[in-house]
Amino acid sequence: MLGYDAAIPMDFDMSISQVASWLDTVPLDQLVLTSQADGEPVAKRRRCSKPTDSGQPRRPVSPPASKAAPRSSVSGLPLFSEDGVPVFPVGHATNLDNEQTPRAESTSGSSPIRDAHSLSSQSDAAYSHHGKQSRRSQSPAELFFPLYGHEGHRLVRDSLSSATNAPHALPPTLQTLIGDIKDVAGRHGIMPRRIKAALEQRLAAASSFDRVYEYMFFDDSREFESDEMWRDCASAEELVRRASRIADRANECSRMLSDESAWNNLVYSPILDMFVHDMRNAPGDDVLDFMPCTTTNINPLYHRFPHGASRVDYVLRLLPKRDQTIMTDAWHHTLLPDTAPCFNWTTDELLQQYPLAISIETKRYGGDMVKGEQQLGIWHAAQWEFLTSRAGAEAVEQLGFLPGIVVQGHIWSLVITTRRQATTTVLSSVELGNTSSVVGVFQVIAGLGRLRSWSLDVLWPWYKKYLPELSMSFSGD
Repeated sequence: MLGYDAAIPMDFDMSISQVASWLDTVPLDQLVLTSQADGEPVAKRRRCSKPTDSGQPRRPVSPPASKAAPRSSVSGLPLFSEDGVPVFPVGHATNLDNEQTPRAESTSGSSPIRDAHSLSSQSDAAYSHHGKQSRRSQSPAELFFPLYGHEGHRLVRDSLSSATNAPHALPPTLQTLIGDIKDVAGRHGIMPRRIKAALEQRLAAASSFDRVYEYMFFDDSREFESDEMWRDCASAEELVRRASRIADRANECSRMLSDESAWNNLVYSPILDMFVHDMRNAPGDDVLDFMPCTTTNINPLYHRFPHGASRVDYVLRLLPKRDQTIMTDAWHHTLLPDTAPCFNWTTDELLQQYPLAISIETKRYGGDMVKGEQQLGIWHAAQWEFLTSRAGAEAVEQLGFLPGIVVQGHIWSLVITTRRQATTTVLSSVELGNTSSVVGVFQVIAGLGRLRSWSLDVLWPWYKKYLPELSMSFSGD
């Protein structure tokens, strides 16, 4: 009995020594390390366990699940090591700046923390899933151009300077138009002389920073030789008052960071209305009118690019019934019964009755100018397709180019497109005016006047010569 009783303590001591030996190999808990780093006292760990009241020894605590996986907080945010580096658990999502579109969680774990030398040697695969878009967004021109469409069609962007030095130089009519627009940008001859006194009085009363000089005015005495033009023209005081109100609203839209709709309603539509109805320079200018078209789509027959952003906001349309050389009664001889003439590339059956001259794409203050150029380019590409299908490639080559306008907040810019085979080229914009001041409003209207002259002197005669319905009803100049 003594031997049996003596064996029990011996076995029990051996068990205790084994447990103590195992406890020496267990790593200290993360919280213990954190507490020691903070200078807090930590209770000394016991090297043995006393038996419980039931006589059974205490069980050791279970070891951590993994030595390599640091403990994360309850909220899912990472803990920080002693040197301040965030420590993520294995499999934790590293892309904290997710896009708005929800995405499934990745099932493959990867280490989010890289050494410095490893980061410097990573290839494009080290970027996030939208890293390529982020890099491209640094260059707006590369983001929107080139654009590839059906049947080998392309939309590319180029500068006016490089286009001038190209083997196929710009046509003389375009060089003249660019020169006129640059004169407008320099404020040369942008206002009729009859408004000078009213303008100077308005600027003095408003303590405006604008200054007026003689070179800003042109002689408009010959414009009112007929009584009819006098009756249809607003007075000098009324013109200055309207321009001042447009400038005030433009500055308010800019201050309020208003959206595109506010700019269209409060600034762009009033300035186009003032240009079309109150700032005519010669008899026959009433052939050109403007029309909002924010919901008008391109006819699929002429749409060559699978891109949703292909609408514009305004068009300057030509009114054949106001041209005395056009016999509109002759249209029914060239058309099938119960059909109307189709003079453009849109799906709007009412708008199809009018040839289109100038297209205008608008963007709010702070909007993307290059995106506006792309939208206008897609729209013009459809116009080129329509003109080629109706008049033929040789006639289109004689036309040479198409002008348009992109507006971004205050700034109005001329954009030119050319066509060669299946490639439509957008030539970089040239600023023509700024609506932040009263003089700037007249500057924009002067730029629109140069485009009206080109439309009536170049494009409208081309339409009357080459569009079948117009050519058969054209009586000659």
